[in-house]
Amino acid sequence: MTEATYSNTPRVLPLPRDFSGFTVDSFRDEFEKLAVCDNTNIILDFSETEFIDSSGIGAMVFLYKRIEKKGQNLALLKVNGQPFKLMSLLRVDKTIPFIEQLEL
Repeated sequence: MTEATYSNTPRVLPLPRDFSGFTVDSFRDEFEKLAVCDNTNIILDFSETEFIDSSGIGAMVFLYKRIEKKGQNLALLKVNGQPFKLMSLLRVDKTIPFIEQLEL
């Protein structure tokens, strides 16, 4: 069995203003691509996101569990407003780090 090689360049996916319900479904393919990519670091960009619900959080946690098994990292960029309040309440930040800027 050979050891996987991962790219050090972060893979960044910008999320929409409203990351809930039907919007989450439209991101299913993008999340699948992230789950199978070889990048060591995956970043979900929340800089434009103003609303998230349980569908969005569920999709994000499912992605986290898939990539963590492969030794990859997930971080959430510029989480503010309602998404920050809800994810802090649910203690998402205790498992998936919130970051304010990309470390290149």
